[in-house]
Amino acid sequence: MRILFADDGVPYDGRTPVEDPLGGGERAVVGLARALAARGHRVSVATQIIDPASVDGVGWLPLPVDAQDDSLPETVDVLVAVRRPSLLRLPVRPGRKALWVLGDPTSLTRPAVRARLLHHRPDLLFVSESQRRAWPGTGGLTAHVLTPGAAAPFLAADPDPDPPAVAVSTVHPAHGLDWLLDRWEAGIAPAAPDAHLHLYSVLLTAGLNGQPVPADIAHRVDRVRALADAGVSVLAPGPDAALADAWRRARVFLHPGSSGDHACWSLVEAQAAGLPAVARSLGGAAERLVDGETGHLAPDDAAFENLAAMLLTQPGVAANLSTGARDPARRRPWVDVARDLEAHWLRFGR
Repeated sequence: MRILFADDGVPYDGRTPVEDPLGGGERAVVGLARALAARGHRVSVATQIIDPASVDGVGWLPLPVDAQDDSLPETVDVLVAVRRPSLLRLPVRPGRKALWVLGDPTSLTRPAVRARLLHHRPDLLFVSESQRRAWPGTGGLTAHVLTPGAAAPFLAADPDPDPPAVAVSTVHPAHGLDWLLDRWEAGIAPAAPDAHLHLYSVLLTAGLNGQPVPADIAHRVDRVRALADAGVSVLAPGPDAALADAWRRARVFLHPGSSGDHACWSLVEAQAAGLPAVARSLGGAAERLVDGETGHLAPDDAAFENLAAMLLTQPGVAANLSTGARDPARRRPWVDVARDLEAHWLRFGR
C-alpha cells in the first residue's frame, strides 16, 4: 500500500529520535512509519520540515505551504492525518482516510470538527480503550484501538541487575508535577531517605538554566530547586537511546498520569525497558502495566507513596516486577502494531 502520514506539529523526521529529544506522539509516527515500510509498504510522512529526506525506507516530505505546492504524492491508498482533522483535506487523492487520535477525543465533538469528520468519514485510530470509551461515538465512523509499541532502544535495554534507589518520571510540570512532589515530600522521601527522584523535563531544565518559561511553570521550577536536598533533581530529556539507558539504570518509574493522558507514551517505553512502574489509574495507565506483575496501580495517594517507597527500599520486589515487564509475551515492537493496522485495514476494506 501507498501510505501518507501527515503531522503539522513540530518539524521532525526519522532521524530526530536518534539525535534529539522528541515527543511521544512524534516518536510513535516514526516507529509506525518505519515498521510499515519494513513490511513492504510505500510510506511517506509529511511534517513541518523544510528539506525532504529518506530515512529507513520512509520518505519524509515538507507539508505544502500553499495550493501550488506539489511536495506530496498525487495519489495514495491511505492518508493518515495525525491529531488534526484539518489535515484530511490535504491535496492528495486517497483511497481511504484515517485520523490517528492522540489526544482528548472529546475535541472531535466540536461542531466544525464534527462536520469535517462527517464530510471526510475517516477511519478513527485510537491509542487505548480508555480513549475510545471517552469518545461519544457520533456519525457512525469506524473506530479501532491501535495499541502503541516501543522503539528498539527500549526493547533492547538490559536492566541493571542492581539499580540504585532512583525513581524517574517524565511528568509534565503543569499536569501532575505538584501532586508528585507532594507525594515525594509527604511519604516517599521520609520512607526512603536515600532515594532520589530524577525528573526528565525540557521546561524544568530551561527554567533551572535561567531561560524564560511560562509563568505557571516558574513557581514549579522554584519548588524543584528547593527540593534538591530531598533528592529531587532535573535532567534534560535525550534521544531514545539515552532515555532507554536511563530507564534501565533506575529502580522505578513514577507515573502520576491524568484523565486526558490516554497514550502514556513514556510508561509504554519504561515497561518495554523492564522498568517497574507505580501509576495512578488515570487515562490509559491501566492498559500499560499489569498490576502486581509489571508494576502497581495505586488506588489513592497513600498507596502511591507506600508502593513507590517499597520499590525504592526493596530491590528484590522491584527485580521481580522488572522480570514481569520483560516477559516476551508483553513486549510490543512497532512491527506488531503495523501488522495490527494492516489486518484492520483489510477488514475495513471489505
